[in-house]
Amino acid sequence: MIRFITAFIILTHTLYAAALPVKFSGNKTFSNRTLYEVIGLKPPLFFEFWKSEQKLDPNKVKALTPLIENFYKSHGFYNAKAKSDIKDNSIVILIKENEPIKVANISTISALDIKPLIPFHNQDRFDPEAFVKSKKEIRKFYADYQYCNVELNAKAFVDIEKNLAYIVYDVKPNEKCFFGKISIDTKESIDPEIIKSLLYFKQGDPYSTELIKRSYKEIYANEGVDRVIIDDSRHNGKNVPVDVKVSAYPKPIHIKAGAGFSSDEGINLLMGVKHRNILGDLKTVGIEARYSQIKSYVQLFTDAPLLNHYRVGGNIAIKREKYDGYNEESLSTRVDLKRSIFPHRFRGSILYEDITTTDSNDPINFPNGKLQIFSPEGSWEVDRRDSIIEPSKGYRLNARVMGSIKSQLSDATYYKLFLSGSYHLPVSFGVTSFRLKYGAIKLLQGRIPPSYRFYAGGMNSNRAYNFRQLGPQNSNGDPIGAFSITEGSVELRFPLSESFKAVLFTDITYLGDTTLPDYQKPYISIGPGIRYKTPIGPIALDVGFDFNDFSRFAIHFHIGELF
Repeated sequence: MIRFITAFIILTHTLYAAALPVKFSGNKTFSNRTLYEVIGLKPPLFFEFWKSEQKLDPNKVKALTPLIENFYKSHGFYNAKAKSDIKDNSIVILIKENEPIKVANISTISALDIKPLIPFHNQDRFDPEAFVKSKKEIRKFYADYQYCNVELNAKAFVDIEKNLAYIVYDVKPNEKCFFGKISIDTKESIDPEIIKSLLYFKQGDPYSTELIKRSYKEIYANEGVDRVIIDDSRHNGKNVPVDVKVSAYPKPIHIKAGAGFSSDEGINLLMGVKHRNILGDLKTVGIEARYSQIKSYVQLFTDAPLLNHYRVGGNIAIKREKYDGYNEESLSTRVDLKRSIFPHRFRGSILYEDITTTDSNDPINFPNGKLQIFSPEGSWEVDRRDSIIEPSKGYRLNARVMGSIKSQLSDATYYKLFLSGSYHLPVSFGVTSFRLKYGAIKLLQGRIPPSYRFYAGGMNSNRAYNFRQLGPQNSNGDPIGAFSITEGSVELRFPLSESFKAVLFTDITYLGDTTLPDYQKPYISIGPGIRYKTPIGPIALDVGFDFNDFSRFAIHFHIGELF
């Protein structure tokens, strides 16, 4: 009987062993977080303090170590070994990576230059997953140049004894292809002609997967779209028919709410509701309210797609904003007509603002009172960045001009110009990013609100200064703004780990009281920053120092890359 009870206790302990935390040892190439994901664990991020450490049943560990070994082999470590042990009340998975497979030679036979798509150089670690991905990238690359029927013979010969890999890419493009018949399938609430006009290709055009990719983006830009499928898989020789299926959200009413914090505006609260397919054809209408410690607004807005890549939209908004030395309240109405011709986006607008300046402590620079401004506006943008959230290559250019003539609808004759551009260049150890912007405003007659001037300083400007604290000041120490500005920034971003990146930056600002800044008086900042990768963009912390006076500095916190 005693033996039976003892055996029962041992068996029960074996079946229901207490879960223990997992640690890794010996891993040099891959982070702990990556290996946790391999075995199905998701440990809390550094800011997820409310989550407890994930644990594992010790009886399951031996079944998981082969997953670790297979993961290493899929990334070129054919001789990697993993074993587990229990030490100090923890499960320790010991990894012996051993020598990886190195690339000994790469041979290519291709009509197009595919070398930039090959993820290896001689003596690099051979990564089978990257090799498989490169084959997909080469097929897509050829498809961008009309070759939809590529014969790709790509092989990797691995000598396990010598830990060497010999790679061959042999590409035969065959005939160039063309788009065939285009079929549109939509719900009754969406006009097929609207969807057809959003496509960047038509029947008979040269085939290109890039045009299909652009069409996906253009259709998904309509908030009422739930799902898009552009099927080009039915190749008929060089003829490629396309089936497009678009479905709208079954529940078109969308409610959103959020909270955040930035060093420029402090606490941010947002709430809104919109109908994403009101009266059909993907027309949107909604209301949105936003509050921060600096500015707040309530706005009604609408947007609708038209034929031939045109869109029409507009909003009515009530805004309040605090400036050093005065406050501002406004009622504004805006109507927009937009058109996309990839990669260009054009917008023509009519803007009417009724602006009231209050609580001024400087009647000369910030006179109290009401002004109305009626301004036509035009803008152009081209965006060729590889990512909006975290760009690593490409560029973006933007130009905007607006102005007014003094009349019964406007208290000023003025014009305002704003130009900006950014460029991202991959380097061997990270990304170098550049930004340059120029703005000028010229008052010819009447008065404009003080908020129309250019204010510098802050996370989107010169980072040695707090928000809107750079530039000329009045006798009370309040910034009065400038009539022209030129700003440039350079950032070097490089990884510290899988989740963290470091940043070194410098900003330079020139301000002026005419349409040209004073280029003899630069404001220069330098400093470090750190980024933590999240699904919604990197969480960023920057510390900027005045290059000429290191006792002046500012700390900036935000989400997402600045440019």
